[in-house]
Amino acid sequence: METINAIYDGNSFKPIDPIPVNGKYEVIIVFTKPVEMKENLRQTILKHFGTWDDDDVKTIEEIIKERESFFSNREEV
Repeated sequence: METINAIYDGNSFKPIDPIPVNGKYEVIIVFTKPVEMKENLRQTILKHFGTWDDDDVKTIEEIIKERESFFSNREEV
């Protein structure tokens, strides 16, 4: 038995994963949860993707570096 993830768009199934078999197979279709929840989150993330400029990224990288060395050379730790 092989399983794959797919999305049903109301008319047909679109595989998310590669189909690991060839030829005709008997299948069992299980509807697990609505895609709208995942798709809305995905769309929200994609809407903001690429909106950070180089200054924002530099600031984030500086914060990460500061936090990495936050406890070094501290006597109370």
